[in-house]
Amino acid sequence: MTEAQPTSTDPGRWIRFALMMLPIGTILLGIASFGIWQWKKDQAADRSFKYAMALRKPISQEGVERHAGIIRTELAKADRDLSIPGYLESTMGAENMGYTVRRLRFGKDLSLIDAELTGKSRPREIVMALVPYKGDSARVESTAQAAAEALSVAHEITGVEVFRTLRFAFIPDTDEAWKHMQETMRNDGERLMHLLVLGGPDVAEIDRISRTLETKAQGTRVLSIPATTSATDTLPSARQLKALLMDAAESP
Repeated sequence: MTEAQPTSTDPGRWIRFALMMLPIGTILLGIASFGIWQWKKDQAADRSFKYAMALRKPISQEGVERHAGIIRTELAKADRDLSIPGYLESTMGAENMGYTVRRLRFGKDLSLIDAELTGKSRPREIVMALVPYKGDSARVESTAQAAAEALSVAHEITGVEVFRTLRFAFIPDTDEAWKHMQETMRNDGERLMHLLVLGGPDVAEIDRISRTLETKAQGTRVLSIPATTSATDTLPSARQLKALLMDAAESP
């Protein structure tokens, strides 16, 4: 009777198998990792959206009056370049309006403040509602109302989905500040598509802003939003501003 011969083990076969399966396993692991990352990202975005929705407040005369009163007071102070950014940062932040507020400091005690709804498909195309401010006694009320208008609109639309980035920005009206804003946007690779300047700037002011921000080269649509001097006038202006911004940012 012939005895069965033991099956020989080929070490090379297992090595070849391992080498063949390793890249497949790596690909599958990569796909699984991306799926988990995307799921976590969607979950976080959903939580942020629900949280922002809970913080929304409709545009109201009471809200306009409250914001305008505080900005009016701060504009009269010598340290307005510190106090106004501090108020804006706190008011628009995560606990009050749900925005991630960016404060860009430069020069001596100067800051640019902005907060945005980031575009879903074209985040580098910017629609901006811009409020310049300075200690000009003749412009205190119009500036206070302009800031209140922007804040009221921002509060009503927090968490809204947009295809282009919709940004609310507040800037001290100095040459240094305008230059800093232009350099920041250029370094970030952003294109300013629509610029809505609140507070009723005249033609000369719009020309100066446009030159500094290079709006002609970018094909930017620039609008001067008429000044208001009371909450009664600011209320309908804020609703019109919201409609303009939603249209420009292409809200679905």
